[in-house]
Amino acid sequence: MQVKKYRASTMSEALELIKKELGPDALIIESRKVKKRGITGWFSPPQVEVTAVLESKKPTTIEKQEYSYPPVNNQSESVFENAAKEIAELKGMLEEIKKEAAFSSVVDAKKQSLGVEPLATVRERLVSTGMSGEAADIILMDLIQHGVDLKSAQSIDRGIRAAIARLIRIEKPNFIKKPTLIFLVGTTGVGKTTTVAKLAAKYHLMEDYKVGLITIDTYRIAAVEQIKTYAEIINIPVEVAFNKEDYLRALKRFEDMDFIFVDTAGRSQNNLIQVGELREYLDAKKPDEVHLVISATAKLEDCESIVSAFVPLGVTHLIYSKADETLKHGSLFDIIKITDLPLSFISTGQRVPEDLKIPTVENVVGLILEG
Repeated sequence: MQVKKYRASTMSEALELIKKELGPDALIIESRKVKKRGITGWFSPPQVEVTAVLESKKPTTIEKQEYSYPPVNNQSESVFENAAKEIAELKGMLEEIKKEAAFSSVVDAKKQSLGVEPLATVRERLVSTGMSGEAADIILMDLIQHGVDLKSAQSIDRGIRAAIARLIRIEKPNFIKKPTLIFLVGTTGVGKTTTVAKLAAKYHLMEDYKVGLITIDTYRIAAVEQIKTYAEIINIPVEVAFNKEDYLRALKRFEDMDFIFVDTAGRSQNNLIQVGELREYLDAKKPDEVHLVISATAKLEDCESIVSAFVPLGVTHLIYSKADETLKHGSLFDIIKITDLPLSFISTGQRVPEDLKIPTVENVVGLILEG
């Protein structure tokens, strides 16, 4: 019995080699795709490796004296018996391989009928937008639950858009009472001060509300001067609060305003003491809304820690800032799901107030999928 492995570029070439060397009676017991050996294998297509066996034919007249070799003794008979057993085992293995191959084809057919392959393609498409695999899986589950036809590209596209629309929430700040007190919180460098100025300009210049600004970001002189400049341009009053008492006095002064926007100092989500300092102001006068500003350029793992640090402060809304600084916005879906908060505004640049966008379901879905 001969057992040998052959490698070739294709199955046809491998079978030709086997037929040429072992003859037409050879049995194929295994085939698989393998890489070429050595460095060249890294850059070459895979080869086919086929394992073949050829049964040795047992002589039937070994006792005749005209043979040039002596009669087969008991030891030789034992060798042939062992070979026969091995052949029987190999035949059994071959049958198992055939059964497994048949089963695999049935499984593959079942996968296609269930749309497994289309789902994998859809998942890759979603992940390519910048969203996480976990977020993509949420959308895929929604497609399955709503019976989307996974064999139709148009149905899949419509299904994805409908799924995202169902899974996000959008809600802009509303005039709740006089005055409506709104805080903006977030980490350093996400654009809170500019966003506060945009909100003030929008509600005062475009919607004719009476607006007052308070900044408790007194750690940076530049921040205080920046918000004073914005207030002067917009023609609205601004108060700088160095402590809780200053803050309460500012609220008293602005009690006839429609909206009061409070700009806060950037806080690292990893410094819970700094984040906790905000609570003194929040507890002194409970705001009507607290908007968490998260940058479009933030890493997803950082977003999770940001949410964990700030949401306990009573965050009610999400503002997506610096949307102009990245081309992929799939992570926005992650952020909305991580925070479980409604999206209130999208900031797309430095211009005040032009670069503050009021989101709609349609444009948020488009932003997530198409950038």
